[in-house]
Amino acid sequence: MLRKDDFVLLLSEKRTYLVQKSHGKLHTEFGVIDLTKIKKYGQSIRTHKGVLFLVVKPTLSDMMKKLKRMPQVVTAKDAAAIVAHVGIRPGWKCVDAGAGSAFLALMIGNVVGPRGKVVSYESNKKFAEVAKQNVKKCGLEKIVKIKNKPVEKMNEKGLDLITLDIRNVDQYIEKMFKALKPGGWLVVYSPYIEQVISARKVMQTVGFAHITTKEVIEREWQSDYFSRPKTRMLGHTGFLTFARKVSKKIPIKKKLAEKQKTEKEN
Repeated sequence: MLRKDDFVLLLSEKRTYLVQKSHGKLHTEFGVIDLTKIKKYGQSIRTHKGVLFLVVKPTLSDMMKKLKRMPQVVTAKDAAAIVAHVGIRPGWKCVDAGAGSAFLALMIGNVVGPRGKVVSYESNKKFAEVAKQNVKKCGLEKIVKIKNKPVEKMNEKGLDLITLDIRNVDQYIEKMFKALKPGGWLVVYSPYIEQVISARKVMQTVGFAHITTKEVIEREWQSDYFSRPKTRMLGHTGFLTFARKVSKKIPIKKKLAEKQKTEKEN
């Protein structure tokens, strides 16, 4: 039995509507739908003009199309590449820094499930509030936690995955290395190649292995009469740099370099 504040997705061959039952009546170009008559997912309902709609439970993908966006979000194509490359599993413990509107945190949380945890850091108070609202709207507040703090204050340890979408990312890579468990993954989202280059250098220095950078390009096709790629496409959004923690400790060469630098300064 559905509650009055539950979201439902109304599907027809031509249109979809995402609404809450509590809205009472939905006015559409196909007629008025009485939402109070919706009792369960899977049922059918007609508008007052007789147009049929199927009532289904919205997926996270459906919900995210209606979420509020503040800064530019990590798109589904990039989030899917992260999930696939690192092989996220239920029960993983993750940190996401640079929550923005919480799109990436939500997609990771949807995979790790109730046994997992995603803590997402966002220093901007306005962004953090929007992120919290989006998490609650998707019903993942028990899995995804938004912290209105800079990533410098991160204190989680033994993590399976850390994702970074922040400025000056190279300054935080060593801290992330220490926070990951052996075998854990660090993923850096960078809009510019210069940021990728500096991040990779630090990753190599502190002891990360299997460092890989990818760019995901998405192109939709149209096939009404003749098949061809659509004129518009979702091109460059950001670079994804993956790195894995293999060693438990920062390499000796890193420590020696720091010692030599300190001695030189003194």
